Amino acid sequence: MQTVRQVILDAPEFVAIPLEFQHHAIELTIKPLVDASDLSADEEPVFLIADVDHIEMPSREERNARR
Repeated sequence: MQTVRQVILDAPEFVAIPLEFQHHAIELTIKPLVDASDLSADEEPVFLIADVDHIEMPSREERNARR
């Protein structure tokens, strides 16, 4: 069975599964393809950032000290 990768520019309401994949265990991944024209220059990017009060950075000597 060959892997099928297909880009659909105008997605229909339903997507047909090829006959060779029907009645088998398959993985279907659907992700939107975002055009650069859809992105607004005013929007801030969304990042997952840890909300911490203080970051403690030990020195190299402290990190490598034998205990």
